[in-house]
Amino acid sequence: MSNPPFRLPVALIVLLLTGLASPAIAASSADLKDVTYSIEPIIGYELQRKTNPDRSKLVLTYGARVIAGYKILSAEGEYTQGKSDEVFTSPAAEIEEKTEKFRAGLRSTYSLGSFLDAHLRAGAEAQKKHTKTTSGGATTESDDPYHVYPYVGTGLGIHVADQISLDASVLATLKDINDLNKTEYSTTLGVKINFNAK
Repeated sequence: MSNPPFRLPVALIVLLLTGLASPAIAASSADLKDVTYSIEPIIGYELQRKTNPDRSKLVLTYGARVIAGYKILSAEGEYTQGKSDEVFTSPAAEIEEKTEKFRAGLRSTYSLGSFLDAHLRAGAEAQKKHTKTTSGGATTESDDPYHVYPYVGTGLGIHVADQISLDASVLATLKDINDLNKTEYSTTLGVKINFNAK
């Protein structure tokens, strides 16, 4: 599987995103005390694209997200993992796959009222897969190298207390900008715990 031309090392993408965020934060007249931090355990489903054979598979995923910055512009980091186990009859085989995803990007949040927020997000996603295949009594295992793709997403947050909110998010990972049929989609729910929230 060839790498898309827009693939970049994860460290370089993180540095670029940090560079984009810094001028906006520096230009703000708000003090550092106005910076907010949150951590969010998340769980949801991903529609993953798989090969050999080509197919789409709905996979339960879980992980955590950290957000830091101002409401209008924040940095986010996220880790999720999902496992799938499939049995095929022709040819007879069992395929177990574990997928790990690391995301780093920017997020902008807008208030829709006293209890509701909406956000937009974008960044880079690094994926790593471990595959275990059993066929004819023989088992083989393989690890794919990290692949990096851009992602975009949106979501809604509902405030249930001063420091706690429920967050629903939809995200698209663009695995090939020339073939959007290869895009992977994720839907997650999370309970966000806000620190130093205003």
